[in-house]
Amino acid sequence: MTIQFRQSKCKLFPTFSPPPLYPGLLNKRTSQFQLQSPPISLPSFFPLHYSSLKHSLTARPQLCFPPSSIPRWVHDTFISYKQADTHNFVSHLHAALERNKIRAFIDYNLERGVEIEPTILEEIEWSRSAIVVISQTFASSTWCLEELDKILECKEKKGQLVFLIFMDVDPREMREQSGPFKRIGQSKKGFGKENADKVRKWRDALRKAGNLTGWPLENRLEAEFIQSVVEKISGRLSGLGTNLVSFHPVGLDSQLQGLYSLLQLEVEDVRIVGISGTSGIGRTTLVQILYHQIANQFDRSFLGNVKNISSQYGLVKMQKTLFGDIFSDGVSEFGDDIHGAIKFMRRKFHKKRVLLVFDDVEGLLEPLSNLIKAMNLGLGSRVILIPRHEETIIGLSGDIYKVRAMNDDQAIELFSWNAFQERYPRSDYEMLSNCLTSLSKGLPLVLIVMGSFLNGKSVKEWQVAFDRLKEIPHGNGHEIMRIVIDGLEANERTIFLDIACFLHGYDKEEIIKSLSQCSIHANSGIEILAQKSLIYIDENNKIWMHDLLQEMGRQIVIQECPTNPSKRSRIWCHEDALQVVRQHSGTDAIEGIKLDKVDVEDLILNADSFKKMKKLRLFMMADHVPHCGPAGHLSKKLWKQFGRTQK
Repeated sequence: MTIQFRQSKCKLFPTFSPPPLYPGLLNKRTSQFQLQSPPISLPSFFPLHYSSLKHSLTARPQLCFPPSSIPRWVHDTFISYKQADTHNFVSHLHAALERNKIRAFIDYNLERGVEIEPTILEEIEWSRSAIVVISQTFASSTWCLEELDKILECKEKKGQLVFLIFMDVDPREMREQSGPFKRIGQSKKGFGKENADKVRKWRDALRKAGNLTGWPLENRLEAEFIQSVVEKISGRLSGLGTNLVSFHPVGLDSQLQGLYSLLQLEVEDVRIVGISGTSGIGRTTLVQILYHQIANQFDRSFLGNVKNISSQYGLVKMQKTLFGDIFSDGVSEFGDDIHGAIKFMRRKFHKKRVLLVFDDVEGLLEPLSNLIKAMNLGLGSRVILIPRHEETIIGLSGDIYKVRAMNDDQAIELFSWNAFQERYPRSDYEMLSNCLTSLSKGLPLVLIVMGSFLNGKSVKEWQVAFDRLKEIPHGNGHEIMRIVIDGLEANERTIFLDIACFLHGYDKEEIIKSLSQCSIHANSGIEILAQKSLIYIDENNKIWMHDLLQEMGRQIVIQECPTNPSKRSRIWCHEDALQVVRQHSGTDAIEGIKLDKVDVEDLILNADSFKKMKKLRLFMMADHVPHCGPAGHLSKKLWKQFGRTQK
């Protein structure tokens, strides 16, 4: 697996942060107006011909991403089915999807006729995946056939995921147009020659669907089958990553095409590709989107933060996380034995075509190299590494894809989408927009945060912001974002720093519940932070922020007192926190403190330390529910809890 590095240069794909939660569209199935998570938006695909490729790519589709196409996902999935013989099964499937927080559109309340409702076709376009339940009478419904044709169109043009369930039918019959698929589209009106094109289109759709993999019900218990299907669908949808939300794909096409070309999927070998570029330039987002579009060609896995998993739980935990996404059984058979894990890998990955993505790689070059070699990956496999620091991938055999900064046109467009929700700046803001974007050095994260910060402000406020930002030397992105954070109201700034220091990756409702106990307006504050693109909320309702913003938030706290952690408002480093507790050096500056691993005896012996933390409102300890409360009350509560235990 020795491959020489080579550099591939191409213009920037923008990273982004999403908008806040917003009122969802009226759900036509339940007639309820619901709050929905931000919709996921993915690029469209059209055939692309690479003149430079010597090998035919007919076996695998080539990709192209038209910048004019900006779809917005409203539903996680759309369910297409024939009511007559699958109604009970589909109702149970729908309930299981809802229990797993997968937003499914299903047309319970719409009367099906010969002509399909236009609204149904729109719902398909607004769904990031589709579940098609193929039954004996499926082909007799023109409505179902129109849905299937539209779903396959969205699969090709928008990268929509398609999941097929076969109920008492053989996919071979779909391909051969035999059995229940010999006569299609039977209806009261019948079909004359004028409908020949439609019939031909439906037959093509059935043939294409018959070539896709799916899940046959066969003789399995319905409840077990549905649970298995929902788990697999959930895994595929969550594999999209936490950053894939509604955004404006400025400069997306060239970036994706460049990376796709470098992967050379038509070549049957094992390739490793490293993604380099400045933090905040969109490396993870770029890979996540391409991963989504090509994952169906692999037995695949997407592993998020390799560094955190490995440093906290060891390499075996990382392996289990990886295997758990590819194989649903046998992932625990090797326990914590590294040798058993290697044997497991060789057995499971032998001749498997796998796509692996390792994100946030830092200090793991050697174990990752050993892990990749031990997997014995099959020909055609691809491994993508996204390092925290570029030097991490130096020395690892493979290609390097260089993500570059945005050019001036791309920068102004991305900035405008976030500042005005329009492609170009408004006339009275045009000059200031150009001046502000010139400060970003083409870094998408800075453009998005800066544009979101200025959204809705007057020209005068823009001028004040520019006068302050232009004083920053060399367009330092950290300093630009520092000004944005400093411009937050007290409530939002408190929440931002709490998330950066303690609550990154926590469930949104848990955060609201915890911070509300501290007399903080968490619900509105989180919404404002999301509007300003300082945080984002994924499809699992967890709150995240970009690594660069998290680092910026923590630096703000450190600068409160660089030399003495006990005089800072938040202490998240375990060693610092333990030192403060053991030395009874707590002060009334401390608002939050986190201990990763600690002997309760330590807390009992040093309970007096909490008495000095008169502003403490957030106390976190590993494997324990966070203690939250108004400033002052929490320190007394902790002192009583551990002090009483001491007696």
